[in-house]
Amino acid sequence: MEVSATMARQGRWQLWAAVAAIGLLAYGAFSLRGAMQPYVTFDQAKQLTGTVRVAVFVNHQTRHYDHETGAMEFEATDTKGNRCLVRLNPNFVPPGGFEQTPMAVVIGRYRDGVFEADRLFIKCPSKYEGHPKTGKGK
Repeated sequence: MEVSATMARQGRWQLWAAVAAIGLLAYGAFSLRGAMQPYVTFDQAKQLTGTVRVAVFVNHQTRHYDHETGAMEFEATDTKGNRCLVRLNPNFVPPGGFEQTPMAVVIGRYRDGVFEADRLFIKCPSKYEGHPKTGKGK
């Protein structure tokens, strides 16, 4: 009798351990889902409904702030040469060095002719020295 009670406790413990392991795996997969977003072009972003990331060359001469919303807007060109107006969420402060970097990554969605970016990350300027789009060709 004592042996079967011990086995029952072990069985319950193993069941709870399996449930916890499956829960942790599901949580990890869900958490990493956003980090594994592929880079797309503006043309591809127009076709997709969710949040995407686009690597862009920033045209700093077009950078301005919308007086009504406070959002920073600028024209950008993706790696395939497609141009689009990017509107950065007014609650997001651009990272330091944004004014000097030729390339950035914008994360957001395409809506009504504008790429609405929730976040923006800059790329290291030295990585793009000599790239024809930066105007600093060697």
